[in-house]
Amino acid sequence: MIPGGPPSHRFPVLEARFGALTPMDTGMQSRVYAAPGGDVVVKVYRNQQGEHRLEAQNMRRADLGGWVVDTVEADGVEALVLRRFPGRPLHAADIPAALPRLRGILGALHREREGCVDLKRVRERLKRFRSALAAYPLEDLFDAVEVPLERGLLDQPAAFCHLDLWHDNILIEPGGEVLVIDWTKAGWDDPLRDIALLKTGTLDLLGLDASLDAALTFLPDHAPTTLTRLRAYLAHTYLHDLYWFLMNEPYEFDRQRRLKLPRARHVLARLPG
Repeated sequence: MIPGGPPSHRFPVLEARFGALTPMDTGMQSRVYAAPGGDVVVKVYRNQQGEHRLEAQNMRRADLGGWVVDTVEADGVEALVLRRFPGRPLHAADIPAALPRLRGILGALHREREGCVDLKRVRERLKRFRSALAAYPLEDLFDAVEVPLERGLLDQPAAFCHLDLWHDNILIEPGGEVLVIDWTKAGWDDPLRDIALLKTGTLDLLGLDASLDAALTFLPDHAPTTLTRLRAYLAHTYLHDLYWFLMNEPYEFDRQRRLKLPRARHVLARLPG
């Protein structure tokens, strides 16, 4: 649990080193504090599971090690100290300008390959989704994933992926520079899953056609099998989102279903199965 109270009494060891820490942002797994002078931020994790070191390691793997200042265990917490980026989370109006930089970031990230996609994990997720969402007519979304899965189309080399590309994790500064943050979920997976997560978490701030058109610019090619894989991972991601809301915020589920199903079915209609 992250301690409460006035900033000067929260983290005596951290504040002796970095100065009084001012809360900036709160996420599900962490809280971010600004240090005086605006040079660094301190990300404090809610659970002591070594995520500060994991995120630093993932950032270095993604060639972002220059942003890492230190990893610290002090004051009963684990913290990652980062250089401060002078930006804010991406808005819909920022997306066209951010796309070239995002394509460069993901292109470089996905060049690193290791092993193959864990299809057992894909099947386990689908089993959970089917069980939880059985009362809802979603067979077309399940078919979009399960048919190419059984045809072997998802048996692909794994790339290093961010796996949490929603718009609050993409910062843009006034000059147009872009930084992707929050690397705790990064790991080895199909790069098209990363693109699907970018589409559903960020590009969907745009309209139906514009969001899919933008997502297609991230593909290495537009071969039918590539488009079918993207279609599968987009359906998978929309199913995951519906599952997450049903399990974690059921009061939001119906609204999210009304929002996400038209987007999902637009994808199914436009991309080859």
